[in-house]
Amino acid sequence: MPLFADGLKRIRRNLVQIQSGEKPRLEKIGFFTPDQLIHINEARIANGFQPLLPEVVFHGAHLYRSRCIKNGYSIDQVLDQIESAFSITSVVNFSPPSSVMRNLNKRKDYNGKLVNDEAVFECTARYPYAELYSVIPKGDGRPKP
Repeated sequence: MPLFADGLKRIRRNLVQIQSGEKPRLEKIGFFTPDQLIHINEARIANGFQPLLPEVVFHGAHLYRSRCIKNGYSIDQVLDQIESAFSITSVVNFSPPSSVMRNLNKRKDYNGKLVNDEAVFECTARYPYAELYSVIPKGDGRPKP
């Protein structure tokens, strides 16, 4: 899933606003590739859900609480995880009410561990858009929130 040219900038702005106690706006940050969208929408329709539009939105409150506060990641680390998870070659798996996109290529994190970054999308609250809800660096050894 490609991010818009200013997608990471928009994500950073929202996370910094949340860190400062401000309420961020919902932002469009990127879009699913045609193949990713077909895969998600075929699975959604087969499970009785309406299809999504290609654009992805971001608010950031849950992601900031779970990754920055609970897991201790910096905003820069979270941005690295998001950028990796949003690789154009990442694969999508649908599981109601969310979808997960996983980069199959490992990335070395700040601690030198090899991780597979996953973006988690909540697909009902912001319908007809998927919302980037969280990101998970699988293999980092940190506990789940």
